[in-house]
Amino acid sequence: MYRKIYQILEETGKVKTAMILNGIHKGAKCMIRENQCISLNDSEVQEFWKDYEKELAACQDTKLLWIGETEFFVEIYVKNPQLIILGGGHVSQPVAKIGKMLGFHVTVMDDREDFVTAERFPDADRLITGSYDEISEKIPAYENAYYVIVTRGHLGDSACVRQITRRPYTYLGMIGSRNKVKLTREKLLGEGFTEEQLNTIHAPIGLPIGGNMPAEIAVSITAEIVQEKNRYSVSYIDEAVERAVREKKEGVMMTIISKSGSSPRGTGSKMFLDKKGKLYGSIGGGNVEFQAMKHAPEATDTEIVKYNLSNAGGANLGMICGGQVEVLFEVMKELS
Repeated sequence: MYRKIYQILEETGKVKTAMILNGIHKGAKCMIRENQCISLNDSEVQEFWKDYEKELAACQDTKLLWIGETEFFVEIYVKNPQLIILGGGHVSQPVAKIGKMLGFHVTVMDDREDFVTAERFPDADRLITGSYDEISEKIPAYENAYYVIVTRGHLGDSACVRQITRRPYTYLGMIGSRNKVKLTREKLLGEGFTEEQLNTIHAPIGLPIGGNMPAEIAVSITAEIVQEKNRYSVSYIDEAVERAVREKKEGVMMTIISKSGSSPRGTGSKMFLDKKGKLYGSIGGGNVEFQAMKHAPEATDTEIVKYNLSNAGGANLGMICGGQVEVLFEVMKELS
């Protein structure tokens, strides 16, 4: 199950899952793709998921979610964000540089060969020359993608939007004056694109910080991208945990599914204890982690344990930070 999640995550950069935490299907998990729930561990539960697809697909945060009388833990995994800059002009250069500094894999594409060179874009990971009508052939679809359209005219902009809105993306922004944006929008509406599709575009692009120089415009664009990137709560991907899963290790996966107060790690943080007693990842260290690790060998298939971090109350761990965390224990007999 987790191996499949991490495999798809590597291919697409984003995966959404949901687990049932109560009732007769407790412990069942699905993957949510293209607004559909796909059962990960029990084909008999597939029909059950259909009644919850709309609400689960709409959830954009890693969190606990009640739908009627059923409680779910929804997880959004993201990694390896890609910044795809369409147009190799003067604004694109600082956008590529800042994007690389922010940890993005950077692609620059232009229909002019002399505009996409290593000299102009030393920080880019991938340089592509070609018509903007060829985006679908030149750039593989990728869900955790951030597109920045900075072509030299509304014809190039239209070609880019036409291609990108037919594929998944996390962010799509288009540079230009309000008049240029309006012309592009009217052209696409005339071609049959919907208001809903076009309303997902950030246009004019960037946060309104008042900059006019290319570097200042680049800051406004990348600031908006960072804002969008951090808009929702997502699960932290621990490379040590991912490696253990990929190596088919058996053991117990521990995940923080809720927290309050100033607990040290966020919702979605994971720790894995293999059957030999080796620990991978962390859910915050200290006494919480110690108690969770101590309980893991005794865990049932799916179990939730609450840890009180305050100095008040009966089952507290006596920590100054206060708060409470709920840890989900999943027994992995055969990681698949």
